[in-house]
Amino acid sequence: MLDYIRGFGELTLKGLAATNAPTIFKGVLNELFRQNETTVEKVIPLVQANKSLWGVLPPDYLALLKRAAGQAGEMEWLTPEWVIDAIKKDHPALASLFLSWRKSRNWLGRQIEEIKSKV
Repeated sequence: MLDYIRGFGELTLKGLAATNAPTIFKGVLNELFRQNETTVEKVIPLVQANKSLWGVLPPDYLALLKRAAGQAGEMEWLTPEWVIDAIKKDHPALASLFLSWRKSRNWLGRQIEEIKSKV
């Protein structure tokens, strides 16, 4: 019986983690942009060179993303539209860049797919 209760508790916690994953990722994303002082001027060269974000993310953030993704389950919600919505309050210039420049939006989509495949 104890194993059953323990198993049920683990399922409940996994469900809770999956439900809160978008909120957690939103916080991580905005904090990453804030700490790295990410600006439009820094993103434009990445887009123009089609540079992968995975290679420039700090190792501690990569570990955090992997850990959070492991608990999040399916990440169908992680789309360019979701990212733009998640950053528009704290980083309106970046959100505007992704909304107004098709090449940057396509680049963002490729980065999201790469990140999802690696976590």
